This record gives sequence, structure tokens and C-alpha cells, in this order.
Amino acid sequence: HRMFVFKKLFFLILIFLISSCSFNNFIKPPNKNDFSIEIETPGDKYNTFFKEHLRRLFYNKDNRNRPFSLETRITFESTETLSVSGLNILKLTKAKIRYVLRNKETNLIIKSGSIDTFPSLSSSSNSLYSREKSIKHIKERLTKKSANSLYMKVIIILRRLSWK
Repeated sequence: HRMFVFKKLFFLILIFLISSCSFNNFIKPPNKNDFSIEIETPGDKYNTFFKEHLRRLFYNKDNRNRPFSLETRITFESTETLSVSGLNILKLTKAKIRYVLRNKETNLIIKSGSIDTFPSLSSSSNSLYSREKSIKHIKERLTKKSANSLYMKVIIILRRLSWK
């Protein structure tokens, strides 16, 4: 009989703890990455792709006030290199991102510079079509990776500004 009372008491305490935790209203901390930025890129294919990735990363529900402007451009450089065995010619492709971050209210440049990505190799093939497709996929991957790198760099810059 004592064991039965102990079990009931245990389950009653357990239910009380679970319900008290679930009724607790958690205060959501403010998001430190809510920086609204206007992004400007040239209109070619890969810059448009780059801008879209940046826009998704910097997405903010409250887009009315955009105090910062990011002018950026991505370019690609391809060079030929030999494979390890020295039999095949491979294409080495890397992206370079140039950016200028401005305060729109004062039109002052906060930071400008460039970022180089790690080079990517494309396989050698006898087919012109497969070589072009391979380079296209590499450029798309580099564009997405470059957008992530630039996003992280800009977030760090803006966080440093907000601490001052």
C-alpha cells in the first residue's frame, strides 16, 4: 500500500514539473543578425545568382529601413594545370569577390575589400559539352560558397560596429 502511494506521489510531482515547464513563457532573445542591407550587383548570370544567395542570407522580415548598402561583384578566373600524374590537363577555377559596404545615411564607406575563394578543379574530358557543364557547376558552387563567406564577413563587421 505504501508503494502504491509513493508511485502516485511520484507521478503527481512529475506531471506538475512537466506542466510548469510547458507553461513557462520563454523570452526570445533578440537576433543579433537582423541587419537589413540593400544589395547591389551587376546584372549578369552569376552576379544575379550571387545576389539572390546574399538576399536569402540577409533576409529580414522588417525590410522597410535599410541603413546599409552592399555593392558587390563576383568574377571567376580559370587557369589550366596538370593532374598529379601529369597526363591530364585540368581547369583550376577560383572566384574573387569585391565588395563595398556603405552607410546609406552618411554615404561613408564602412569597409571595402576582396575575398578569394579556394580554387576548385574541374575534370578533363574529351567532350566540350561535359567540360562546359563541369565549369558551370563549379561556378555555381563557388558563387554559393562566396555568398556565405561574404555574409559572414559583413555580419562580423556590422556586429563590431554595433558594439561601439
